[in-house]
Amino acid sequence: MRHSINNVSDIDQACSLPAMSTPQNSPQYSAVDKVPDDTLLEIFHHLLAPPGIALQDSDTWIPVTLSHVCSSWRCLTLVSPLLWTNIFLPSFSDPDILRQYLTRSIDALLRVDITTPITSMPDALVRTLSNQTYRFISFHLYDVYADTVERVLPFFTSPAPVLRSLHIHPFLQAWVETVFDNQMPLLTDMEIFGGGDEDNGPMLGRKNLTRLRVCMDYVEAEKLVNLLRACPTLESLDLSFRGLDSDNDLRRPGGIPMIPLKFLKELHMDWPGVTDMTIFPYLSFPTTITVKIGYFAHELEEPVTPVLRNCASLREMVSDVKKATLELSQRLPNYKCISTIRSPHLEIEVYSYRTDLEDREFTGFSAMPFPALSHLTIRDMGCSFPEHQWHRMFQRIPTITHLEICAKDAITLAILRVIGTDTSGAETVLCPELTHLVLSGEVDERQAICEELLSCCLARAAAGAPAISCEIVLEARDEILAPVLVRLNEIGVRITVRHTNPVLIQVE
Repeated sequence: MRHSINNVSDIDQACSLPAMSTPQNSPQYSAVDKVPDDTLLEIFHHLLAPPGIALQDSDTWIPVTLSHVCSSWRCLTLVSPLLWTNIFLPSFSDPDILRQYLTRSIDALLRVDITTPITSMPDALVRTLSNQTYRFISFHLYDVYADTVERVLPFFTSPAPVLRSLHIHPFLQAWVETVFDNQMPLLTDMEIFGGGDEDNGPMLGRKNLTRLRVCMDYVEAEKLVNLLRACPTLESLDLSFRGLDSDNDLRRPGGIPMIPLKFLKELHMDWPGVTDMTIFPYLSFPTTITVKIGYFAHELEEPVTPVLRNCASLREMVSDVKKATLELSQRLPNYKCISTIRSPHLEIEVYSYRTDLEDREFTGFSAMPFPALSHLTIRDMGCSFPEHQWHRMFQRIPTITHLEICAKDAITLAILRVIGTDTSGAETVLCPELTHLVLSGEVDERQAICEELLSCCLARAAAGAPAISCEIVLEARDEILAPVLVRLNEIGVRITVRHTNPVLIQVE
């Protein structure tokens, strides 16, 4: 529940009440009174929201609450300027209240969050705060309507010499040169959200930025390139937009110089419905960073494969991936399929609203080659592919030696059929180097699974593939499976049945 203090006297009214602490010789004497003041202040400071966490209404009123406990706590809060530096503007309804906070914070650096409802804020309140820009260490402005943001931004045109973090949602290009008079020499963290890039103004860039997040519907490629070139010290980059308005220079190989991001540690690029990823091949970054890529398969007019494969840094990074997990899920009701490839430093996420795209794959294996991949785990979390999609996927990863299937029976059966025979009619099998198979999903149709496993192993043996060591995880013993397991053992397949109770049976 949001607190409401309507005038400045409300703050001190409760604070002027008689002290609630009792003498030390009183039976009600509390042990907390023995805690040293510096320890109490340290505890008070830990109650505040840490840097990087959005402020809430409660963060603003923490010092007021503490100052109302007793007279000694009141004295401590009044001599600790840091307790009064979290300014969550919707919490205030009177400029005098804000002035009290600014006075009690003395010259400490201010964290400022302004969010909805911006329209209900008096101009005097915003103007009072705007006089303190020289103390802003972070300034976050969030609202869903551009016109309300446009009403607030003109107040903040004075320099912010110590500002470290700037988030504006939505960001208006028209104010790029005027917000804080474009004087933020220490800025290291910036988020720009907006509906689009309708005007011809430049995008804000800073040479000292270490974190940048840009989320817009459409972005001019030239502006994005200039923005990234202006931020050579980036450590974290997050780009998300529906379209990139590219020129011909970006579309042809070597059209523009590479964009070096040699200090980058994490890269997140998400195109919900992008039709153009032409900026990606021009990014150069260390191969030890964490990369997350997401895109909608069904909205791609052209294959994403050439664009991602032309990124030398990403290609080198993927070439070293030896172990990965493929997760199939349906996170939102509208999504028909979401597949995610996870490895220690790489994540490729593919979304789709439809499953009727016969010529499109739903996994990131179509976007990049994984030449060193040997261990693959498949986890079914609510979504599945038709068999021809599995066939196409396994064609792209022939180096698999260890395969674990943690899925429902239908997916397990489909995969066993696919890796047991080549549906094209050739006398070869998919994953010719496969030697270890683990079935650890919800095995209900145990008989069908084991019979399909037998057919798979017979087909692979006939094609000259190496024998498979197979582990099946069941919830309980099942004597019905014994004949099939013995038959598998006869053709050279080593079978281990592990029960979750746990009991281990090894068929020799």
